[in-house]
Amino acid sequence: MMTKTRSLIAKFRRFTANRRGAAAIEFALVVPMMLVMYLGTLEISGAVSINKKVSRIAATVADLVTQQTETNKTDLKGMLEIGESLLFPYTAEKPRITITAINVNSSYPTGGKVAWARRYNKGTFDDAGLNKNQNTWVPDDLRIDGTFLVRVDAELDYVPIVHWLIGDTTGKLKDGVGVIEMSERYFLRPRLGASIPCTNC
Repeated sequence: MMTKTRSLIAKFRRFTANRRGAAAIEFALVVPMMLVMYLGTLEISGAVSINKKVSRIAATVADLVTQQTETNKTDLKGMLEIGESLLFPYTAEKPRITITAINVNSSYPTGGKVAWARRYNKGTFDDAGLNKNQNTWVPDDLRIDGTFLVRVDAELDYVPIVHWLIGDTTGKLKDGVGVIEMSERYFLRPRLGASIPCTNC
């Protein structure tokens, strides 16, 4: 009985003293955590960078429009394309950029009425469904009667770099799962006149 007990104790000591394979186990435990941290850092830095670009799109397009004395669909298309190009090299999704020219008056229900509007909608150009004289919202501090504003909205459905983890077999996202919606809005006044008419909007 004593011999068997001693033998078991000796085997247990040999087992606990044996360090072969310890590195492999530690590696298997640490690598997934390190991989998640690395991908998380990559995603956060990528998302912050793209969010800054979305803000730059709104600011740049608003600045381009407000430097005009008048405009037309062709000129606006060019400005919207410039805005879209600011996202490069990010090409996973195209943005939506909406330019809305607004006649301001505090007597209007929401502060303004649409003078004209154009939109770049993920590769196509349209009027954003905004009709002339349609009510549109203007912040209280910008409601100065008889003035003119240009509002630019930039929106992007940011697709994470690791979207394949939550996508289907084709790599497409399932019902927008994992998409980060980014948006920015700028209001600017005309630089060279009281308003900016669009000749064919």
